[in-house]
Amino acid sequence: MTYAYETLQVSVEQRVALVTLNRPEKLNALSMKMLAELRSVFEELRIDREVGTVVLTGAGRAFCAGGDLNDMLEGKLQLDYTAGRTLGKTIMAIQGLEKPVICALNGIAAGGGAGVALACDVIYASDKARFSEIYTNIGMLPDCGNLWLLARVVGPYKAKELCFTAEIIDAAEMYRLGIAQRLFPPEELLPASMEFARKLAEGPTKAHAMIKTFIDRGWGLSLEQFYDLEALGLEIIMQSEDFKEGVAAFVEKRKPVFRGQ
Repeated sequence: MTYAYETLQVSVEQRVALVTLNRPEKLNALSMKMLAELRSVFEELRIDREVGTVVLTGAGRAFCAGGDLNDMLEGKLQLDYTAGRTLGKTIMAIQGLEKPVICALNGIAAGGGAGVALACDVIYASDKARFSEIYTNIGMLPDCGNLWLLARVVGPYKAKELCFTAEIIDAAEMYRLGIAQRLFPPEELLPASMEFARKLAEGPTKAHAMIKTFIDRGWGLSLEQFYDLEALGLEIIMQSEDFKEGVAAFVEKRKPVFRGQ
């Protein structure tokens, strides 16, 4: 499948799609065009059988500095109810992809950029990266799912503090709070993220999809409801070819060859 976008660079190699936010002169600010293209590419990646994992990063020195204020000032971005739903659909396209999404957080993730990063499954960050729910500096309500996503990572009280104060936190604090799972020197970030993504792409992708889905959707379920979901998942996964291959490889003391079936 060929991917051609104005605000994104997309390449696929060894079952890993690398998606790069590509407005470096604007610190990869989220224009309406970029939001639409982000949603589109993740919808396409969902049905691309040649892709098992996705890495999302930013071009230049920023990951994403948030919404494009020029779009707002010029009237291109009217943050009414309809636009808010559009933002949500973009974030849901990232979070709802039934494949692991690794954020290679190369620089500042602020505002909407923070939401885009949090929508990913794992965040590997440069030790120069920064993070901010910067909205209240302009009297704005956090969007892009930030209030829902951040609270589930750092807890409701810390999420409120970060959103009330619009504090910019550094990579070390991101790691301490669990926002970033690993830190790397800038030059090692993308190679490490791609290596991790390739490893996942070679794994049991059907199991990965269920792990992601069950963790994300399990928040709203009672424990009894979750056990029902888990039981259904076990019945499905134990009939998969990958499970049979995994068991056979374990017994035969060899590395399994998973095919996503």
